[in-house]
Amino acid sequence: MTGATPPTTDAADIRLPATILGVGLGGFVDGILLHQVLQWHHLLSSTGSDNIGVREYPVDTVPGLEMNTLWDGLFHVVTWVAVLTGLALLYARVTHSRAGSGGRRPCGAGRWSAGGCSTSSRG
Repeated sequence: MTGATPPTTDAADIRLPATILGVGLGGFVDGILLHQVLQWHHLLSSTGSDNIGVREYPVDTVPGLEMNTLWDGLFHVVTWVAVLTGLALLYARVTHSRAGSGGRRPCGAGRWSAGGCSTSSRG
């Protein structure tokens, strides 16, 4: 025994990745549950009452619903990027802190895509 303690990840190291991941997951809940499933609101459904000059896109017309759906989709892309960024930063911080400890890398670290996993299976 050398008496040296392996490096650990403390809360300050993961604060930024956790925040970005939380924003992305919160956006998923809003986008999937409120926009798609319950259809309570859309991204541009209340723009007629704002003070920044964005014209109104009512959800009870086809052009308005098309524009709202487009912007909902762009919102989902942004939340997806936030989740991927948060996961990548979290992974980098956790594996960096374990690099000197001789710890193993998490299972499947190099296989982020479903295609990477399906090519290794036998069928």
